[in-house]
Amino acid sequence: MTDKELRKLNRSELLELMLEQSREIDRLQAELEETREALQERNLKIESCGSIAEAAAEVNSLFHAAQRAADMYLLNVQRICAEKAEEAGKTEQWQDVLRGVEPAAKKISPEEKGEAADDR
Repeated sequence: MTDKELRKLNRSELLELMLEQSREIDRLQAELEETREALQERNLKIESCGSIAEAAAEVNSLFHAAQRAADMYLLNVQRICAEKAEEAGKTEQWQDVLRGVEPAAKKISPEEKGEAADDR
């Protein structure tokens, strides 16, 4: 609307025009507030995704460290058992255990079992 057209409006028409503009301003402010809230929610989601990814990476590294420790423990136990088996002269039986072969104790013949029972 031009200045010339505005000057021709009477008081009630000007008030009506101002009222419409006021309503439009209120509507735009409400829309702006909703948009700001949506943006803030999106930013929080982005931040939390970063936090979740960081936490997942930390947990993953923790599991890797635990696996390495478990592997080292297992190797140490196997080494100690191998040393004890060697001291006892049962290295072959220990090697069978490591390969997953049925333990030699289960392969004892019935005659040997009878002898072992007599020794008790």
